[in-house]
Amino acid sequence: MDLYEAIRTRRDTRHFTADPVPPAVLERALRAALAGPSVGLSQPWRFVDISQRDRHGWLKSFAQSRSKAEEQIADPERQQLHQRLKLEGLEEAPVLLALFCAYPEPETFTLGTIGNPRALEWSCACAIQNLWLALTAEGYGAGWVTILDLKAMAEELKVPQLWEPLGILCIGKPADSYGGRPMLEQEQWGQRDKHLDHFYFTEANLSTPR
Repeated sequence: MDLYEAIRTRRDTRHFTADPVPPAVLERALRAALAGPSVGLSQPWRFVDISQRDRHGWLKSFAQSRSKAEEQIADPERQQLHQRLKLEGLEEAPVLLALFCAYPEPETFTLGTIGNPRALEWSCACAIQNLWLALTAEGYGAGWVTILDLKAMAEELKVPQLWEPLGILCIGKPADSYGGRPMLEQEQWGQRDKHLDHFYFTEANLSTPR
């Protein structure tokens, strides 16, 4: 699979088979993540494998965070859909990686972060995208779950205090191709806008945002 095909077919996967992820596949994907760009060559990404944890216990601890999000959804059917889409990956995926951004000590200078320290988190997003595309090219899928009590997750794992939690990446063999479309589109949650002129502007047309 070439790069553009991987980009086009990558999906936020929530439904997985029970097939294990070969260690060599995971290692190649992680090495792709390490090849990502990072501000000041900081390489702030950290991945903690939590695949062997008691998932039922973790899901219970995340219930409060989930319910707060679902309170913002007025339609009861969409509330149920939201819960199902967000949780199934955590329950089914053979590999779970907790994602963190490792901030430096306050007195440490990181090139490129004076204007905005969050550039470190943006660097992590680049690494995660590399990992995601590598998994896609290998025939595997991933889903990034952020509707969690991230602070509680970090405390439970006893990671360093300066590690900012970014969520959990569920990894495995996709159980559904979603008809070749994004899952949320198939589930009628929303539609992907493919019109480039809705997202790309020149200074001349910037006064007419879409």
